[in-house]
Amino acid sequence: MGILSLLPVFVAVGLSLWTKRALFSLFCGVLLGALLIVEGNPFSAILYVVDPLFIDSVADRDGMKVIVFSLFIAGTVEIMRVGQGTQALVDWVAQFATTRRRALVGTWFAGLIVFFDDYANCLIVGSSMRPITDRLKVSRAKLAYLVDSTAAPVATLALISTWVGYEVSLMDEAMQTLSPQILQQAGLTDISAYGLFIQGLPYRFYPILALVFGFVLAVSVRDFGPMRQSEQQALTIDLPAPDPVSKNRIWLGVLPIFLLIAVAMMDLYTQGTAANPNHTSLLDIISAADGYDAMLRGSIAAIVSATGLASLFGTSKSEMTNAIQEGMGRIGEAIVILILAWSIGTVMKELGSADYLVQVLDGVIEPKWLPSLVFILAAGIAFATGTSFGTMGTLMPLALPLVVQSGASIEIILAVTAAVLSGATWGDHCSPISDTTVLSSVGTGCDHAEHVRTQLPYAMVSGLISLLCCSIPVGFGVSWTVCLTLGTVMCIASIWILGKPLAPIDSTPEHTHGETA
Repeated sequence: MGILSLLPVFVAVGLSLWTKRALFSLFCGVLLGALLIVEGNPFSAILYVVDPLFIDSVADRDGMKVIVFSLFIAGTVEIMRVGQGTQALVDWVAQFATTRRRALVGTWFAGLIVFFDDYANCLIVGSSMRPITDRLKVSRAKLAYLVDSTAAPVATLALISTWVGYEVSLMDEAMQTLSPQILQQAGLTDISAYGLFIQGLPYRFYPILALVFGFVLAVSVRDFGPMRQSEQQALTIDLPAPDPVSKNRIWLGVLPIFLLIAVAMMDLYTQGTAANPNHTSLLDIISAADGYDAMLRGSIAAIVSATGLASLFGTSKSEMTNAIQEGMGRIGEAIVILILAWSIGTVMKELGSADYLVQVLDGVIEPKWLPSLVFILAAGIAFATGTSFGTMGTLMPLALPLVVQSGASIEIILAVTAAVLSGATWGDHCSPISDTTVLSSVGTGCDHAEHVRTQLPYAMVSGLISLLCCSIPVGFGVSWTVCLTLGTVMCIASIWILGKPLAPIDSTPEHTHGETA
């Protein structure tokens, strides 16, 4: 097929950049791939998109587990919100926020607590912490930044989240395009897709450093650029304290999350020890387990417990039904994008795209440059299109087979797969058309343009640090521990050099700071 085998992904990326519509763009890429497979017959191509591409993607047991897991988590999150369980949980965190520094750090920690979904993080933490930070004169732009800088980064790093199933499924799909001989040469024969995900966590440089950057900003209470201006103006505004909810409802915010994690982790351990009784390393045990099964069982425990507790606290059946429908409906588009991403991966496998790309790039791009180049490419696409999921679905089927077949070391393979996810997270974090950027503005009541304007310098600095101090050095054989240590030091240094404390209140002019009711 030659260069035509790359046409579907080029069309998908190009249309995404032009139309800013990931679902439409991925569908066009899948349809074009089907046209190439059936040799140009449009009617046969449409049939091929439906059957086998869509049908096989949905009928796949592991794929269906990912879909059901995501739906259950979305329903659980909405039940917790409607039943005020998450509000009670965040209230508990917020009781320690009696100063501006504590409010900022409390917001950051609340973002870590709501780790299982980026949409939930933006809406729950943003709306819950807003009255507290308003009272303590923290600008809504700063609140929006802290919410946004924990939402996607935490969701992509968490062992259990609505992102994990999607990311693992993409890795699994990409690995299936490789022959057993190539996987054996790369040392990936005994590593599952979930194991590859876990081993690649330390290489997620941007999400990790974004969390570090936000924490240092919160602790130091220093700012630079437009954010400092917004913070300075916020000191002149006095707003009332929030109305707390019943403390008993904290169980609705804690128990479903606890059961989600506990059941999933116990199931991973049980499966792993049964599959490999001789393994002593926890990482080896978890890698040998079926992550799809564990996440599904954890999500069942979570939604059942959330429903039961919400009923005990007086939430009506109609309210819970509406909550489940609304929560599951919110991720409907993401699920369709997921199916399209699986389908385009299948198309590229049948067209031999990865094999052709390896032949073309053989000797042109050295494997050591792949982590940084893939990060830049993923970041650019995600920023322009505003979708991290679409970016992951487009690049992972190309990047993983490419680096494996290039003969790179396992460290570079892990770094490249992580670079796809990290770059997509950067774009999701700071693109003005990203869903989480918009939801962060909505959840915190911050003007959207103000949020983008104040956040971008911070995202640019932390992104540049992750590229220069981590992605490039790791390609040249530097250990990820050294890279992250250097990146952390540079984050702290940049905030201390560029940032300044706020001036006294009496020297600030009185005007608003880009807030909306």
